[in-house]
Amino acid sequence: MSLATLVRALPLSFSSSRLACVAAATAVLLAGCASSPLPQWRDSDNAGYAPVTPSIPVTNTAVPAVAISTAPPTRAALVDAAKAEWDFFGNQQIDMRHEPFSAPRLGLLEDEGEAVQRVAEYWHAVGKNLTGADCQQAWSAAFISWLMVTTNVPPQDFAPNETHFNYLSFLKDRESRPSPQFLLRPADSEPIAAGDLICAPRGNNNITSIDEIRPGLAGHCDVVVEVHADDGWAGVIGGNVFNSVSESLIPVDGQGRAQPIAARPWLVVVKNLLP
Repeated sequence: MSLATLVRALPLSFSSSRLACVAAATAVLLAGCASSPLPQWRDSDNAGYAPVTPSIPVTNTAVPAVAISTAPPTRAALVDAAKAEWDFFGNQQIDMRHEPFSAPRLGLLEDEGEAVQRVAEYWHAVGKNLTGADCQQAWSAAFISWLMVTTNVPPQDFAPNETHFNYLSFLKDRESRPSPQFLLRPADSEPIAAGDLICAPRGNNNITSIDEIRPGLAGHCDVVVEVHADDGWAGVIGGNVFNSVSESLIPVDGQGRAQPIAARPWLVVVKNLLP
């Protein structure tokens, strides 16, 4: 049984404990892919955050590479690129507004069909020769980096990296130089808007302030694509969420500030200053 078959056999409403039991019972069947269909946010051994030279084209010509934009980068372009990838992966949606989480819609998984080589494109943006078949490797930061590269955000404004807190460290340092395009702000006080990133620590990363951000820490970031403060929710798109490019529906308050939950203890909003 493949990971995709296993995940699709799960009920649409699931809890962490139930998924943990499924994962433990079927570890042999997973054959090296993710051991749980929960969103996987894993550590990276790379502690650096220097810019890399992206290599976007892929070797599988059946899945053509997305062209890098030659237009000046914009907030709208970043949101559109994230939505396009969400479309490519079949519009998987995870509702995180209530426990247990639910999956109103399932999409293409990282190790299925054309997704395998699509994830390779994301990896190429951070200089890695991996694909969606390498599903022990977290690709959520590679996905964010790829979005920045394909929308023509220059590396002096956003340094692509395979680890979220590595590029967050770069952005924190970048603020001290002229004309930063991204600013780090506390998630508990900063409303989110389409085009921003929203980031949370995970695992043994227990930092509680932006000042503590440094390379090598574990975390996860999504791109904000829609905010409905009056209705109490926002939609954020991220890679490697439930083993796909997914839109997560998250709770926000009346001012549009992301509300922390156990799976997403939001720490920082990356304010996008692009036009």
